[in-house]
Amino acid sequence: MNKNILQKLKDWRVKTARRENVELFRVVSNQSVEEIAEKKPQGKAELLEIKGIKEKKYAKYGEEILAMVRGENPTSSPLLIKEREDKIFEVGEYLDFLIEKLLETEARVRGEVSDLKFWRKTISFDLKDKKDGSSLKCFMWQDKYEISGVQLEEGIEIMVWGDSSIRKQWGQLNFQVEIIELVGEGALKKAYDELKKKLDLEGLFLPERKRKLRPLINSIGIITSVHGDAVVDFRANVGNYGFKIKLFDSFVEGKQAVFNLIEGIEFFNKKYPDIDVIVITRGGGSLESLQAFNTEVLVREIADSRIPVLAGIGHEKDVPLAALAADLMVSTPTAAALEIRRSWDEAIHGLESSEKYILNAFQNILAEKKNSILESERTLSGILADIFERFRRARENLKNSLVKIKMTIDYDRNYLSNAGKKLSMNYIRLFSNFVSAMKLLAEKITLHNPERQLKLGYSLVSFNNKIIRSVKDVQIGEEIDIKISDGELKSKIINKNL
Repeated sequence: MNKNILQKLKDWRVKTARRENVELFRVVSNQSVEEIAEKKPQGKAELLEIKGIKEKKYAKYGEEILAMVRGENPTSSPLLIKEREDKIFEVGEYLDFLIEKLLETEARVRGEVSDLKFWRKTISFDLKDKKDGSSLKCFMWQDKYEISGVQLEEGIEIMVWGDSSIRKQWGQLNFQVEIIELVGEGALKKAYDELKKKLDLEGLFLPERKRKLRPLINSIGIITSVHGDAVVDFRANVGNYGFKIKLFDSFVEGKQAVFNLIEGIEFFNKKYPDIDVIVITRGGGSLESLQAFNTEVLVREIADSRIPVLAGIGHEKDVPLAALAADLMVSTPTAAALEIRRSWDEAIHGLESSEKYILNAFQNILAEKKNSILESERTLSGILADIFERFRRARENLKNSLVKIKMTIDYDRNYLSNAGKKLSMNYIRLFSNFVSAMKLLAEKITLHNPERQLKLGYSLVSFNNKIIRSVKDVQIGEEIDIKISDGELKSKIINKNL
């Protein structure tokens, strides 16, 4: 982007806006200025490709803009068609020249309606001067007429805003009307009352239709003039709560502002449908200056908005119908800002109150616990003193017991030493006696061993491993075992005598 061209364009726009007594964006928008500085168009075709630059805008400012881009003095830029004494125009060529020049004749014209005709898509009428009877033929598109919200009748006095053009087929001058305004406080008040009654009967202002603004709003869309005091007042009073604010620059004075206002509502509903609230605001004004806010199309646009609308439109007497249709209305931009920050202020106040409550409750608990701790400390000190006293006595008792234990151990050690000697001597004696007794017992066993008797010619008779001591112990036919000195015999009982 060429910063030098950008600054020239900005300086030129400020001077032009002051000269024409309009807001900056009415000359050229910020986006258009930045795009021109970036693309640096060199001719009409390239300049018309810039967003926001149409034929009407080009006819009015095009040559000046191109001169600045080329580094020339905008006041010395040549005309599209140089007027020379020897120049001879064809009729169509001259009419084209006039048409292009007439694009610069944007104005507000006042007069009385006559010869009113309604066509399928257009309206035509004459605007007459009551003083000298002069007449201006006017033409208006049906959709623009509906937006104006003024019911035309022959004989009423109106104010129209637009520019002139020539119909080449007949060489006839026509004033193309963009917006219609009523003239006079009485006419405005009558139209206001009639429209209010109509919309009220439709239920457009009923409280049950209105939505409550969500608490703790985060994102805001503002529709107002960037150069007015309203946006300054709003920003100064909305508070530092981290709001995400998007501003739609709109004309807010006069009937023609209705186009911008409608465009702003459509812009937020389409581009930013998730924002929390749309704020339409401006400073105070008379019924005449607030005509745009009493237009039926704008009122319905506000009522149909998917995003809640907060109106902060200042007024001297009658509340604008746009404010009545909004979900919430306040009297000033400052009040709108305070309404948005109210839930945040309440939340902060609630937090501060809760903080104080928690601190007080904590301090009370600490005080109670402190008394309890002190009482517990006194009780514990008494218990510990008792424990220490018992420990001291136990230590003394243990010390005395250890002395007694030592004496007992020394006594027992001597006793055990002597007892060991005695035990050893007794063991030797008992073992010697045991050995003698065992030898005697072995001799007895050997003497009474049955097998010894077998060697002497005796035998052992058994049945089922039991010694037979009587003939009654066996039956005839049973087999018995006979053990002799050099072996064993099997025998069968065939007879027995008692």
